[in-house]
Amino acid sequence: MKTIIVIALIVGSVYTVIYKRYERRRPYAVIKIYDPNEAMFYRAFGLQGHLMWGTVETYVYNDKPHSYNPLDLSYGMQHLMREFAAKKSNLDKAISNGFNFTNGYPSILFYTYPIFLALILHILVTAILIAFPGWLLIQFIKARAYVMAVILFQFFNWAIYAITMGYFYKFNFIIGFLLLYGAYTSINYKNKIKLKRLR
Repeated sequence: MKTIIVIALIVGSVYTVIYKRYERRRPYAVIKIYDPNEAMFYRAFGLQGHLMWGTVETYVYNDKPHSYNPLDLSYGMQHLMREFAAKKSNLDKAISNGFNFTNGYPSILFYTYPIFLALILHILVTAILIAFPGWLLIQFIKARAYVMAVILFQFFNWAIYAITMGYFYKFNFIIGFLLLYGAYTSINYKNKIKLKRLR
């Protein structure tokens, strides 16, 4: 009961603060959203999905030609920003200053490939870049290899961010590190076997 009361107080406090803020500022008045509740709903479900909706409408329903360039996945968010930005004159400056949209993935897949290829690639991306590092993290925790577990936990968080933003270039370091660690583990294991045989 105490837990429910605490959660209710936290949710109620957050809701009240956001409601008062949106009531005062009306951030979405430009698109004729004046009610704070409607503004919160739009912020949670509409604004966050704008790239997804745009790419689905443009590349799935309206059949705009796909790029078929796998390198577009590396800086997916920026490709989509250039595709959908209303004013492109200051876009490069905004990008260099760290400005980003959200939901670059899986939108970038629809930009790059037709839907059936995008879905297949999504399964591979989920299995290799999300599920495998998560599984590896669990194995390090079970083996009490806490230093490696902390490193893998950071990589896992990094992977989630990279996927969300559609920035696949961020996986280069992670993959490189895991390959080096795998090579080190393999060499170390072979050396241990050789030592056992010599004894």
